[in-house]
Amino acid sequence: MSKKKPISSSANSEVEELDIPDGVGTAKQSVEVLRAFIADGALMVSINADAFGPRVKDWGRLIAEITHHVAHAAELQGHMSEQDAITHLRKVFEESLRQVQPTMTGKIRGRVNH
Repeated sequence: MSKKKPISSSANSEVEELDIPDGVGTAKQSVEVLRAFIADGALMVSINADAFGPRVKDWGRLIAEITHHVAHAAELQGHMSEQDAITHLRKVFEESLRQVQPTMTGKIRGRVNH
């Protein structure tokens, strides 16, 4: 798990940003594919829409792997077993896909190289 660190935003407020995961800095190739924040109660997401090209199924695999990371973290935090967390996450995910119609806006933007 990564630690939070403050970053500056254009609105002169501090944003809590997670550290880059171990291994990324020493990898021969890496690309950020997803960034998500809760800002004023709303989900704000940036995605690298080109990351998998037309292979939308790879986004599904990514979401599944993220689910396993969240479930593992829930177990490490002592909230519930990893399997119980996966069960809960799957249920809410399926319900949310059927019910939640988020208001999305966005545009294609360039990337920032660090």
